[in-house]
Amino acid sequence: MIILSMYPPLAEGASRNSASTSMVHLSIPYSISSSNYPVILKGGNLSPLIGAPVGKIFIYAVHGGRLKPIPFQIDRRDRKGKFRIPLTEKAREKEGRSSIDENDECVFMAGDVGRKMGIVPVDLRGSPAVEIEITDPKTGRKGWVYAFVVYDGMPERALRDYISYDFKQDAVATDTYRIVFSKKVPFLVSTLAWKQAGSGRYGSNLADVMKVRHRGKLFHKFDFLRTEDDYTSKVVAVKDGPIRVIRRTANRVRILWNLRTPSIYVDYICYRNAFNMDTLVDIPFRIGWFFSDVETLMTMDGNDAPAAPRRTVYSRSAPEGLIINGMMSDAKNAFNASGDTAFVISSSDGLIVIGMDIEKDFPIQYRAYLMYDKSVPDPPENIPGQFGNLGFLTTNWEALDTSLHHMIFSVFLVRNMTPEQGLELLTDAPSFVE
Repeated sequence: MIILSMYPPLAEGASRNSASTSMVHLSIPYSISSSNYPVILKGGNLSPLIGAPVGKIFIYAVHGGRLKPIPFQIDRRDRKGKFRIPLTEKAREKEGRSSIDENDECVFMAGDVGRKMGIVPVDLRGSPAVEIEITDPKTGRKGWVYAFVVYDGMPERALRDYISYDFKQDAVATDTYRIVFSKKVPFLVSTLAWKQAGSGRYGSNLADVMKVRHRGKLFHKFDFLRTEDDYTSKVVAVKDGPIRVIRRTANRVRILWNLRTPSIYVDYICYRNAFNMDTLVDIPFRIGWFFSDVETLMTMDGNDAPAAPRRTVYSRSAPEGLIINGMMSDAKNAFNASGDTAFVISSSDGLIVIGMDIEKDFPIQYRAYLMYDKSVPDPPENIPGQFGNLGFLTTNWEALDTSLHHMIFSVFLVRNMTPEQGLELLTDAPSFVE
């Protein structure tokens, strides 16, 4: 529920040089219990800002008794929820001049939310403004940020940039982690490394290879198996902002001979302490017309190099932990049968917390999956065998309709938490789909 107070609206005719500021108050429930959460506010929730030029909006918060600019970005989405990513410098300049609408998103970090403002600074008086009061629905914690629409002059922006994208290496880096994408199949991750505390360097690559397996029956009769080797994939758009990097790939998988599916778009949305793999499923035919018993495995096979830290998996059904040691056990088989939908990988570096987020009307079913057996190869892979091959098994794809759906694979990388706290972090996290 979004509550607007009885402050005066952002009147078009208001003087921009007046001593007072037109301030609209919004009250928004949102998860801010952890500084690791991004706060993603849709334009429809920020109705007083609709129509304001994107490049004229500035976000502030009170820290240390002063109103200071905080890192933020505004990203455009279309009516279907797909990001509208500018591809050229000219398009980026045009985006700054364009007006925010109800589909767009304003994003900042929960850790940057501040206290309630007292007096508006002199240099911002006369600028239309929105006071955004955010209340965590579980803890009741409150925080405030302030959006100003500044038409005259160029006020200070935050210098901090939480994330960067290396176009040459096709890599994303933060002060927490670094991921590099596969050169052959760029919608998959080939390197995942923690940033080491104190040294400023990134540690060992924890990944062997990210895997995709599609299984089922073609024409309801013939066994069907496709892997990442059956994909064509290319990067088609990247937006590198101070809060998140949005990186889109277009991907097609071979069905039969040279016949391939329509493009399936995968957006990696990367934050300082997290990244999401958002698969936009928009297939113009019903999968059930041609396939049955369809299941997809999306997993990450681990790197068993000596320098890599020892890793243990925890979940609701495995609170004692399952050691990644290249061998299966009764407890690990029970994990596969548990129906768990989230898990934590713990090591001396920290926790990698992993879950799925799907739309309410998306008919697929999913559960966590693992296979630890170094003696069983699972090509294509770089290191033979399966050492912590861990991810999700999804089923019921034949029930999918022809609407656009989002399926989001969510990862948080955090330190100084127990595995139980890591699972709570995921439980309390804001949903990335509606």
